[in-house]
Amino acid sequence: MLELIVAFLIMFCITVLGVAFLSIPILIANARGICGAEHTTIVILSILGIFFGITWFVALILSVVWSGECFVDTDLDKLEKAAKLYKDKVITKEEYEKIKSKLLSRK
Repeated sequence: MLELIVAFLIMFCITVLGVAFLSIPILIANARGICGAEHTTIVILSILGIFFGITWFVALILSVVWSGECFVDTDLDKLEKAAKLYKDKVITKEEYEKIKSKLLSRK
């Protein structure tokens, strides 16, 4: 009975370490702000690394090479931040209007 418990614990530890190892490219992609189809590709390649080890290396390389786009502020985000700064009296109305006209004139 003790041998069975030890064998189970060893298999459990190997499984946990394997999952942790396979999730390294996913964690890197999340930390770098990679999202959308690129993130999905990295996740799929990492999971396929269970069967085909080379795909894990491809996912690792892609998670380092691709640029993150999730953290990029859109013009709307910048306008909301400027409005909050104006509301909190950090910037003047003229500064807010200048930022607003600059952001709205871009297209």
